[in-house]
Amino acid sequence: MIGASVGGPVYVPVEGRQLAGHELAAHHWVVARLACHLVRDGTYVVPSDTLSVEQAYALGIQWVDQFFGGIVPFPFVGTKLVSHPLVAMHASAPKGWRHQHPHRLSGLVVPGWGAFSVSDLHEAAGRLLGEGAVRLKLAEGRGGGQQWVVPDLASLKILLEGEAALAAGIEAGVVVERDLRRPVTLSVGHVILPTLSLSYLGYQREARDRHGASRYGGSRLCCIRGSLSMLLETLGEPRERLAVEQASAYHDAMFEAFPELVISRANYDVIQGFDAQGNWHSGVLEQSWRIGGASPAEIIAAEVLSNGKRQRVETAYVECYEADAVAPEGAEVVYRATNDTGDAPTLTYVEVQA
Repeated sequence: MIGASVGGPVYVPVEGRQLAGHELAAHHWVVARLACHLVRDGTYVVPSDTLSVEQAYALGIQWVDQFFGGIVPFPFVGTKLVSHPLVAMHASAPKGWRHQHPHRLSGLVVPGWGAFSVSDLHEAAGRLLGEGAVRLKLAEGRGGGQQWVVPDLASLKILLEGEAALAAGIEAGVVVERDLRRPVTLSVGHVILPTLSLSYLGYQREARDRHGASRYGGSRLCCIRGSLSMLLETLGEPRERLAVEQASAYHDAMFEAFPELVISRANYDVIQGFDAQGNWHSGVLEQSWRIGGASPAEIIAAEVLSNGKRQRVETAYVECYEADAVAPEGAEVVYRATNDTGDAPTLTYVEVQA
């Protein structure tokens, strides 16, 4: 990790996961736009991932408006694992685990468990498989990657034997949750910048890579100045209101359990869909307290809202996988691949839609 210097936004790569080319391009685009329009005085830090308390201290971060992202007291708090309980009090758990916290989230998240060992993974899957397939997700998986749908315990055994990434990732944690059919994924977010704060409700776009695998394809956001409660007042559609209410309650529950949290960029994925019995569910899938896939759309919305003439704006960030993908007229290209990208996007762009 590099240190920040005085005089505006500074991008800080956080050691850990290696970023793909389109992710790095989006991060640098955000930093450049912050420098041009939204951060005028002093040092402002944009980390590539959530920060530990020690990392934030080393960077001189003292206030929520000095950085873009989140500060967490323990590594697992910044991952999907913070949303679900363990199968037993004596189950394997990381340092800092608070057993009572996930129970506060009942009714706010999709039914599921967290597991940090093979035996706990089998137990968690067994508890859910009686009512349909389960979805396994590695703690550090992003953009829809490192996930597997398992219909039964026999399939889980085969998967563990044949999928090296899953076997290697168990110690860091695996989410086991009910798999939903015909899902719609909404994004609920709140961003605090030095010049303003904004909140939004959005919908994620699904894309297919060159192998036909489902990938994150971007987000379309409806953004307003102010808080999530102010956003809620603008919504009339019941399922959209529920998504914002669940995300807001989840956000509050996190601060109750981990008062050490400092968050200036919060994004919550809320999934809505049907289980194998036809029952409809809505719940927070995960949180993102770092620069993320929706961030270019957040920043371009902040630019529009910062002039004070508008209270609402719709923006979109789109990731394309087609070899001949072209950005629409009026959109700004964030990333364009210059060679064979494998499973990565060929083009990403951001635009103001309304």
